[in-house]
Order: sequence, then structure tokens, then C-alpha cells
Amino acid sequence: MRSIIPIFATAFVAAAPALATEVIALPQFHTVELRGGGAVEVVPGPIERVMIVEGSSQFTRLHVEADGKLRIDTCEEQCPAGYRLRVQIQSPRVPSLAIDGGGSMVTAPGFASQSELAAAVNGGGRIDARSVDAFRVSAAVNGGGDILVRPRAALSAAVNGGGHVRYLGNPATSVAIRGGGAVARAD
Repeated sequence: MRSIIPIFATAFVAAAPALATEVIALPQFHTVELRGGGAVEVVPGPIERVMIVEGSSQFTRLHVEADGKLRIDTCEEQCPAGYRLRVQIQSPRVPSLAIDGGGSMVTAPGFASQSELAAAVNGGGRIDARSVDAFRVSAAVNGGGDILVRPRAALSAAVNGGGHVRYLGNPATSVAIRGGGAVARAD
């Protein structure tokens, strides 16, 4: 009696998507903006390097604008159902971080202290930069979202239309809240 297991194994392998990291050649940037969902991880590295870990440049557009902002448009047109995007950015320092229209960004441990960090969320999303020791932090949430940071000396935070900025440590704070939301210590 012949086994049908090889038939199922062949069908499974053929149906599984190919997961290959795609390195994207880009000029230098100082800000990263994620638009339309997905996940970005910023990790320490000797040079700036951008890789699509899950997803494809066939559907996602990554480009650096004239002002030095790396813009990641998750799905330009006709993405397949269930399309997921995961991008890894290697950099010697953490750039300014922004989300527009959902998604998440996280910084990995191992970065050197830096003088400043800026983070902004518009229309939902979550930025977790607690692993970055920054002297001064600016954080803004508009229309929902969460930002988690670790300012050493000063935090300037604004929340408009709901959302949260949470921070580690005991920095001097300058806070503006309009239409709901909170700025509070996370530890």
C-alpha cells in the first residue's frame, strides 16, 4: 500500500511562502516613518541597512525623501490578502521614529546613549523605544496610539485626541494634553 504522506508533504512545501530577507539599497536617513501598518525593528549596527524580513518590495515602497526621511509605505496597491510587513533597520544610532495609520516600531537593546530622540504616532500605532537612553525626548500622539520612552533629563510630550506617552525614569516634563489621553511614568 502506498503512502499519501509524500503527496501532502509536496503540497505543503509548494504552498509555503518563501521567506527570504530582502536588503533594500537606500541613501542615508535620519528619520523613519511607517505608513499603513506593519512592524519595524531598529537594531544596533555599524552602518544603516534596511531589510524586509517579511513582505516584499513588490508591494511595499521604501524610499528616502529629500529631507532625509525614510518613508515606508506598507501597501501601495493590491496587496495579497493577509499581507504582513516586517522591516529590520540596522543603524549606529536610533533615528527619529514616526507611525502614520497604524503599525509598530521597537528598538532593540545595545544602542549607545544619544542626546535626543523624537517619536510620533498619528492615527494609531505603538512605538517602544525604552531601550534607548536619550538625554532629551520629544513624543507626540495624535488620534490614538502609544509611545514608550526612556528620557534621562527631559521629556516634552503632547497627546491630542487620545493616546498615551509612558516613560521610564524621572525626567523634567513638559506636557500638553487635549481631547483625552495621558502622559505618565511607566516604572
